[in-house]
Amino acid sequence: MRKSVVSEIMNAPVFDNNDTHLWMAVMDRAVRDLVALERYRQDPTVMEDPVFRYDYRNLKKWFHSASMEPGSFNWICSLVNIDPKWALNRLQERLQVSLVPESVRRARMNRAARLVGTSQVA
Repeated sequence: MRKSVVSEIMNAPVFDNNDTHLWMAVMDRAVRDLVALERYRQDPTVMEDPVFRYDYRNLKKWFHSASMEPGSFNWICSLVNIDPKWALNRLQERLQVSLVPESVRRARMNRAARLVGTSQVA
């Protein structure tokens, strides 16, 4: 079973009931969709597609809306007892990490491993 993006972001257990699981799944899907759309957005030809632009704008609006209506980002955050501003900051951090090309990420990890290896020898 794969871990949800939302539980990775929160690093904390959430009140456990069926409603919470449903809305956590909605939030998880929105986060995964945003990560995917941000990746696709880097391709200029994709940005020409009006359907893509519409989906992208609506998803960004959903995350940044002040609405407390059932199903809104803030409402789900309230349901699972997390601060929406904190969640948005964590989401932004996750986007920055996931948008780094895999080759750059691997090079950084290798560099960090070499630094750790040399500091243990010294």
